[in-house]
Amino acid sequence: MSNRFILLLFAVIIGVNVFAQETEDGITEELVRQIAETENEATLVKEASAFMQEGYLYFSEILVDKLLEYNAESPNYNYRKGFLMLKIRKDYDGAKKYLEKAIVDVDPNYDAYSPREKRAPTDAFYHLGQCYHLDEDVTKAHEMYSKFIEISKSSSELIPVAKMNLQQCNVARYALSNPKDIFLKNIGPAINTVDPEYSPVISLDGGSLYFTSRRPWPKNETEKLRDPAINQYPEDIYVSYLNFEDSTWTAPEKLDFCQPVRNEATIAISSDERKIYVYMDSTGYGDIYFTDFYHAKFNTIEAMSIPKLNTQYWETHSMMTHDQKSLYFVSDRPGGYGGRDIYVVHRQENGSWSEPMNLGPKINGPFDEDSPFISIDNKTLYYATNGEKSMGGFDIMRSDLQSDGNWSEGMNLGYPINSTNDDAFYTTTIDGRRGYMTSFREGGYGEKDIYEIYNDYLGVKDLAVLKGIVKTVDDKPIPEDFAINVKLVCVDCDESANNKLVYPRLRDGIFMTGLEPCKTYRLEYKNVTDELELGNESFTTLCDTAYQEIYKELLLDVDKKMLIFPEDTLELDTVSVTSYPNLEFIHYFAYNKNKLNVKRGKLKQFVKDIEGQLDGGREKITINVYSSASNVPTKTYDTNEKLTKLRAENMKYDLIQHFENNDQYKGRVNVVIVTALVQGPDYTGDYRDKEKYFPYQYVGLKTE
Repeated sequence: MSNRFILLLFAVIIGVNVFAQETEDGITEELVRQIAETENEATLVKEASAFMQEGYLYFSEILVDKLLEYNAESPNYNYRKGFLMLKIRKDYDGAKKYLEKAIVDVDPNYDAYSPREKRAPTDAFYHLGQCYHLDEDVTKAHEMYSKFIEISKSSSELIPVAKMNLQQCNVARYALSNPKDIFLKNIGPAINTVDPEYSPVISLDGGSLYFTSRRPWPKNETEKLRDPAINQYPEDIYVSYLNFEDSTWTAPEKLDFCQPVRNEATIAISSDERKIYVYMDSTGYGDIYFTDFYHAKFNTIEAMSIPKLNTQYWETHSMMTHDQKSLYFVSDRPGGYGGRDIYVVHRQENGSWSEPMNLGPKINGPFDEDSPFISIDNKTLYYATNGEKSMGGFDIMRSDLQSDGNWSEGMNLGYPINSTNDDAFYTTTIDGRRGYMTSFREGGYGEKDIYEIYNDYLGVKDLAVLKGIVKTVDDKPIPEDFAINVKLVCVDCDESANNKLVYPRLRDGIFMTGLEPCKTYRLEYKNVTDELELGNESFTTLCDTAYQEIYKELLLDVDKKMLIFPEDTLELDTVSVTSYPNLEFIHYFAYNKNKLNVKRGKLKQFVKDIEGQLDGGREKITINVYSSASNVPTKTYDTNEKLTKLRAENMKYDLIQHFENNDQYKGRVNVVIVTALVQGPDYTGDYRDKEKYFPYQYVGLKTE
């Protein structure tokens, strides 16, 4: 901070109450606003630049707003305002109008501290290109980036970034023209607010969502702790639970270990939700921490003790594989390929950890990689990159583990999962078909929101899943040391090396883990502390199916330390395998059409397939409804929003009526409207172009 500004603050600090965020120098928003009203234009130019250089962007913007009152057409002042709007809030739409004024007159020798400077720096072209890029106008973005490269000094640090952005424009142009067939929706106001919500972590069964939010505490405990750089509240970790009956999320609960004076951000959770991995910056470097759940609460946050994991450099994210044998993490330590890279450490047979290994150039590049997530099969890696494979900002990529132990070249998941803005922190449920991510895109509630994704092509393959629930006599709490020892029974192998302890979730007794197909397993139910075995059973997973589920239900008598198997359950040595494939249906409507008949065509067959699963032993089934309307105007229904909702509601009503009118299926089918969207290209009067708008006029159904 400049000496001139510090002296100026000491002159006015007497009598001023601190009510908002405060810098290390004791500078508050109140003081900055007072300076804005009392100092002349030349002083404000210098101090706005000093704030920007020190990273206090929000304070700088207060002074820039005052400078625009002096001269609303100044390219210099308009550049500052547009730049700050983009950096603080990512308000690319609002920043555009300022940066468009800035590029009218630019100077390669721009002097930010000179009160006589009227022009803008050539960087204005780069940042305007960013605005167009974020707005998916890749043609104009390409033009602005190219102009910036042409007129800027070759020494500019933004030149290589602009060249990379040109490559991203090419990726975006292709992706926007070739959208993937997925369903994506904002998870809604139960989770998202006007403040940022991000880094979602979904439980394997999809019933718990842990995430980070910068929302204020209810009693204003964090009001004085907002970040002076961006005017946002500290990070805290929340959890919300899904009501499976109506697919709604409960009001988020802040976890008890969160403190108002520090930032805690979600990274990952263990399969049993008894361990949360946390990112914190309490040491001056970003490091990876964890907290364990015992005695009915999450406890003290501790730094991970794996050697060479946390360093003097920046470690931002990690993911422990579900078999507990490998930890993937992110670091910007020297020796990588540039920026932040993804590394892995493996657990050795003696329990120690290997040296960190970089995942190599097929994953890491010269820019940043972040937020690794490993699916239940331990063979599928999702991560984010902001390099040349991205459409813009961070994009979510997928890589598969090859037979030689190396990861395949990262593949962009495409549009609309990815956008030209930041898309990251992708996690999935156990089958890989439902995912959650962070994105900042049009139609959101705040600067970052959490989105839900349904897909048909990213699910895990060649996998068996053990799912079950432990109930207790008299609904007593499940002992924390009760676990299932899952043993792979095999010939000529060290069975002990293939054992894994699976703990039930203490909240509701649910447990799950991944298994290999075509293998024999033995389950040993035990108290870990005293090594007391309460029961056991064996089964063999199927060999000829891509995905299967083995379901177990247990009743535990806590006082007697014994398992009770109800009389109507299968014998312990009987294979219990249930596998119901997801059913899918989609119909594309003609203009203004909105209703189908459940007794005709492909919808009739879809309904028959559902009835077949119910007749075959499936107790209940949920049908998710996804509807869409294009942007072609409709006079019949006033708005396309009404049309898409009508399509969804008609479908829901007809399905419910069909199943509820049949005593055999009554009460066994739940129908949920997941999305009712208006989407597709903007209407340009070309309603006859059916190929252009037809893909966005549909109703889709999917079971789960």
